[in-house]
Amino acid sequence: MLGPNGAGKTTFLKTISTLILPTYGDAWVNGYNIKKDEYKVRKSIGLSTGFERSFYYRLNGYQNLEFFGTLYGIKSKDLKERINFLLNLFNLEDAKDLKYMKYSTGMKKKLSLARALLHDPDVYIFDEPTSSIDPISANEIRDIILSLKDKNKTIILSTHDMHEAELLADRIGILNKGNMLAVDKKENLKRVLKKEIIKVKVDKAISEDLISQDGIKEKINLFRRIKDNEFEIEVENSAEVLDQLIEKLKSQDRKILTINVEIPSIEEVFINFVRNDKK
Repeated sequence: MLGPNGAGKTTFLKTISTLILPTYGDAWVNGYNIKKDEYKVRKSIGLSTGFERSFYYRLNGYQNLEFFGTLYGIKSKDLKERINFLLNLFNLEDAKDLKYMKYSTGMKKKLSLARALLHDPDVYIFDEPTSSIDPISANEIRDIILSLKDKNKTIILSTHDMHEAELLADRIGILNKGNMLAVDKKENLKRVLKKEIIKVKVDKAISEDLISQDGIKEKINLFRRIKDNEFEIEVENSAEVLDQLIEKLKSQDRKILTINVEIPSIEEVFINFVRNDKK
């Protein structure tokens, strides 16, 4: 889920986690109503919030996980194995005996995520899981999230990192001023902009007139020359143009050296939706 500061991302995640009640309306998580079945919702989710305040500062990392694992009802033997597995997964083995108050920001973030994984739930809710941490730790966390996807877990997360959204998300929601402007697959959201760039390099000089002929010119929004034998065109849908463009170039005795299609980034899509919402 993407949204500018103050859009309501954290409020939304807290609501579907049953930490706060919705003002109105209903929501279901893993088939459970957040107002009528809040205990079942909580059992079926693993939550990691952006600003963690629930850990005990004078307990060490292991003791904190042990405490919360006991609350989840995990048996002692299973809990010990699970904690050791998660400490190893998040590279926190050397910090397990360190008091939480001495943990760095990145270590606290990792411990919060480890706690969310303790009871192996079906649904994970992560609020900005890689914010304010170093790039190496962020990549480790992204790899763990991808491994959860491979296990068919459902993951709902918020982020300001567009690269992270591109990498992790199958579907993206864009939130602004408390309103969900769009929710769809990444590919479908990118098509909303109706803007794709085809970059072409041929073996001979070429003019705009050569490709702006009947049958194709009406599909070209913009022609931009890069060099005598290189150009790019902006179209709404490259799939509708590519075959015609290739045939047109061949008919004019131009050998295609390279041809690439660039589609809009998630950042461009996000900016487009939020800017239009302000109008």
